[in-house]
Amino acid sequence: MSGKPQVQVVVGSRVEYVDALHAVAEEMAKLAGLPEDEGFHFALAIREAATNAVTHGNGQDPAKQVTLSFALDGGALMAIICDQGEGFNFEGAADPRLPENRFKTSGRGLLLMRSFVDEVTYQHLPGKGTEVRLVKRLAN
Repeated sequence: MSGKPQVQVVVGSRVEYVDALHAVAEEMAKLAGLPEDEGFHFALAIREAATNAVTHGNGQDPAKQVTLSFALDGGALMAIICDQGEGFNFEGAADPRLPENRFKTSGRGLLLMRSFVDEVTYQHLPGKGTEVRLVKRLAN
């Protein structure tokens, strides 16, 4: 994200706080002018990333934080979700579309994020946690 975030929310790693982050994402999508369905999908991508940060990244440790930052930059709405965990092998994640994974109750979050936004990138910052960047391009 270039420059300072325009909106930043920091919460403890509790699953109950994911709803609040989702609501902020919906409001940011409205403010950015996304159509209702695209805003809904953007917020769902944020929900998936936040859930992963709380549960997988921080292990639901309430002493650790999840930071969600938003910015409008260059015709795009960007969100960055950061945890304070040990990292995750995103490339090694199981494909939920494979027959052996279809009936698992979890494991679809990365696929949903990639489906709902234009760009998803991950960066593990040793000793600091993982950063997931989601970009949704805005119509001109």
